[in-house]
Amino acid sequence: MGARTNFHFKTNEDTLTLYSHWGGDSRKEDLARAMKAALPRKGDDSYALRIMVSQLIGDTWDEQTGYGLFVNNPDGAEESYGYLEINLDTWTVNDDGHIVTIEQFIEYHLTSVTATGIIE
Repeated sequence: MGARTNFHFKTNEDTLTLYSHWGGDSRKEDLARAMKAALPRKGDDSYALRIMVSQLIGDTWDEQTGYGLFVNNPDGAEESYGYLEINLDTWTVNDDGHIVTIEQFIEYHLTSVTATGIIE
């Protein structure tokens, strides 16, 4: 089992996919927090991408399971939830076909989390 989800990070012609085996249930809130941490590096794709991936993986970098990385293979891991693509060229998020700016995604999902009593 698991709560499998994929975060697709698009830059230029390439896509880096971060697969999370257990992160599906909180994926949008976790992504919003990760993108918020990367806001100061807007326009600097390599740093923004590294910050987002680091924030999502958190303190589990040394684990042998839990996360995987794929380059230009968006179908590389099973998905139990909808499609999420973060486009660093246009600074937008494709949330299962609904495209918003990264700032709008952050605002909506962090506000929703705060409103439900979950700590940012």
